[in-house]
Amino acid sequence: MTVPQDLMQIRKLTSDDWILVKQMKTNLEYDYVVDIFPDLVDSNAHELFGLFSGNQLAAIAGYTLFPGGMAMLGRLRSDNRFLSQGHATELLAYIISTLKENPQIRWAGANTNEHNFPARRVLEKLNLDVFTKLHSLPAVDCKLLTGTSGPKWDCVGDVKDKRALLDSLSENAINVFPYECYYPLPLTPGLLTDEYLAESTFYVSPDRKRFFTIKNDHKREWYAQIKYFWNDHFEQPGFMDTVKDHLAKDELQPTAWFDFSQTAFESIPNKQAFRLEDPWVLYGTWI
Repeated sequence: MTVPQDLMQIRKLTSDDWILVKQMKTNLEYDYVVDIFPDLVDSNAHELFGLFSGNQLAAIAGYTLFPGGMAMLGRLRSDNRFLSQGHATELLAYIISTLKENPQIRWAGANTNEHNFPARRVLEKLNLDVFTKLHSLPAVDCKLLTGTSGPKWDCVGDVKDKRALLDSLSENAINVFPYECYYPLPLTPGLLTDEYLAESTFYVSPDRKRFFTIKNDHKREWYAQIKYFWNDHFEQPGFMDTVKDHLAKDELQPTAWFDFSQTAFESIPNKQAFRLEDPWVLYGTWI
């Protein structure tokens, strides 16, 4: 279905557009955006836009705001009746232009699967750069998380000490900070609020050369996201012991979630410990 360009329009979506979102014909068996649409359009942290063909939605997309002026694009969906007409690129270009007009925004990006070639072509057309590739893997059996045994790592409680550990990073094997599951972002001071650090548990190794942070995140189920910035997860004495001890004491019984670089992924001794999924590629640009 080809529609004259002068009949297309882009605007911010409101609660009145929920029925039009439900009427979109996509390839998704289950679309969580349909379920949470009212919350998205009423939130200060999220924005959704639609590209309209007359009274029909040809495509939707939006962004989520994070501390420090970070904006993550996402929730891109196209109606099957309007495919291959460049609507996704047009809509995202419009959204990026609105972000560039906001002086509080410092960075905009998007996270997509490595083999989602249509989405990657769109992001490349928008001149977004590749920031990193991550293997974001939930653990399916913690008993299979075998690492080098050693003493438990020390828990760090003071927010200032937590921030100092992150400030001390001279290398970062994953090139980003996994702020939430599916939302890796550039590690900048403004991203890490005191509240966020207070809600995160930090552990430092006995030799003070390594540390990790772990924070619960709810994405349809509870995950304990482990944030570690080197490639030696399974070689560091006591690392896996500390992770498993932390999980055992958590009343929520969350699923462990790791974000591995390609090098770290290749060094996993038993990949059966994880639910293997397509890697994620983070694109972005500084504004």
